[in-house]
Amino acid sequence: MKMNQRKLTILYGSQSGTAQDLAEQIWRDSKLYHLHGTVSAMDDYNVSQLIEERFVVLVCSTYGQGEEPDNMKRFWKFLLRKSLPADSLRGMNFGVLGLGDSRYPKFNYVAKRLHKRLALLGGTALLPVGLCDDQHDLGYGAVFMSWIKNFWSKLLEISPIPEGFCKLAISPREYRWIVEETSDQAKEFAVDMYEDITFDNQFISEVEENIRITAKDHFQDVRFITFSKKHVTWKPGDVVYVRPENSSETVDKLFELFIEHGLKWCKETVIKIEEIDSEMPVPPILNKPLSLGTIAQQYWDLSAIPRARAFAVLARFCSDELEREKLEDFSSYEGQEELFSYANRPRRTILEVLQDFPHACQSLTLPALFELFQPIKARPFSIASSAASNKLKILVAVIEYQTKLKQPRLGLCSNWLKGLKPGRAIRMWTRKGTFNFPEDTTIPIVMVGPGTGLAPFCAVLQERELLVNARQCGPLVLYFGCRNSKADFHCEEDLRRMERTGLLVLHCAFSRDQEDKIYVQHLIRNHGALMKKLLMEQNGIFLVSGSSKNMPEAVREALGEAIGSSLYVDEMLKNERYQEETWA
Repeated sequence: MKMNQRKLTILYGSQSGTAQDLAEQIWRDSKLYHLHGTVSAMDDYNVSQLIEERFVVLVCSTYGQGEEPDNMKRFWKFLLRKSLPADSLRGMNFGVLGLGDSRYPKFNYVAKRLHKRLALLGGTALLPVGLCDDQHDLGYGAVFMSWIKNFWSKLLEISPIPEGFCKLAISPREYRWIVEETSDQAKEFAVDMYEDITFDNQFISEVEENIRITAKDHFQDVRFITFSKKHVTWKPGDVVYVRPENSSETVDKLFELFIEHGLKWCKETVIKIEEIDSEMPVPPILNKPLSLGTIAQQYWDLSAIPRARAFAVLARFCSDELEREKLEDFSSYEGQEELFSYANRPRRTILEVLQDFPHACQSLTLPALFELFQPIKARPFSIASSAASNKLKILVAVIEYQTKLKQPRLGLCSNWLKGLKPGRAIRMWTRKGTFNFPEDTTIPIVMVGPGTGLAPFCAVLQERELLVNARQCGPLVLYFGCRNSKADFHCEEDLRRMERTGLLVLHCAFSRDQEDKIYVQHLIRNHGALMKKLLMEQNGIFLVSGSSKNMPEAVREALGEAIGSSLYVDEMLKNERYQEETWA
């Protein structure tokens, strides 16, 4: 087979960027097998050309209650057309890799549906759909590494490497782009890299209030941050995205590392990025001269825990044999458990890894930096206010904790938000959230929101409170949980007011206010008659929001015991009358 016939098209549907990262890794690896082809978001690809493809890999995440990512919606809508012939894709061999979270009932739902639809249209699956699980100890790599290895084996059975060639040891596309220092002038350091990037529902808003709502002596700093509304609207359950920046202290540490290891880059160093070929274009945000200081502050996630790919990049030019062997081990499939113990378990950041591997650090090149550092991903927050209130509010728990490492672990986004002062303008955008609240206001809603899980319910409660006929609405029941009634009872004044007016039935579990710990699941288990009335007799919905650690599973079990039927709870899950919005 001629080399120019060996084409692999790689498509991704990515909400947070992880699916895109894996798709780009597959693209790099494809060069080891002398394959060519593009990698792009599904909605950026001309889906009508799919009938002409021979080999395709599709990487997609599942968002919300089994929804496809934003940059996959048009692609998926096209595939669902009833007019498409059943043999449309008879010449296509494909593999689908899904990214999901087994905490959710519709685990990898999008990938499963996509795999089935491609097969129904005549495509040939080279192997079963890969179901990556964020809950696995080794993360997505546990499934991804073995799945992609099997995919290459299957593809090569059909399309072997041409005679006279062999598998390469190092990809000729190890780096995405050509990156060079330039004499061009970048804009000032404080430039907003994203100022020219526009999309639906994006707006710039100013901070009006940023207040701590937990007691000063409480271990957890929780913030209620209020933004001016601007020209944007939303519904209860929707989320707002913000993209954080690295702290000036973290950026300084990066450039101190560069100096320490003989790298002459400074914040003022201006670079220009060019594509190697059209298969991996430079994104618009980087398609202009930029200073390394700007990129380090706004684009590179310097707090990220590095994936296996980062260790492969460090190993490539490392001059020290012992360091190189360790780096290669961390980047291999066999070394993933050791990598988890080194990086994931203690939450070691990429900057700390560079400190641990000084010989690898001093061998870095500019192109390598864009492989080493992951882009900062935008973070979603449930909107904790009604659109009618003319204020956009979010509830933020500031993340800071200890591991075996000396320095405390700090959440990038929450600590950035904590430092925002009134008057600070930031770029934001709204999206539909996980929850689907009923439009029929007579339907009962049972809400379980311990801690900052309260946030999405604040919006629906405020909206109901503003209705003229609020008393004619169906029952609203909230189970709120926290440690102490005096330390972290979020929005107490508002909730008590709604309770007094009869809008809300409030049940609180203060776990540390008595000798025996009481959690929301304990209250639910004791309210069997109420749950049967609202959920079984009145066909209400049940919503759970909060930490994914133990609470969601405990609540689900408690509800099954309360109503005397776990099968009924399972049926509610299938019908989306039981919904969860949880996070790690």
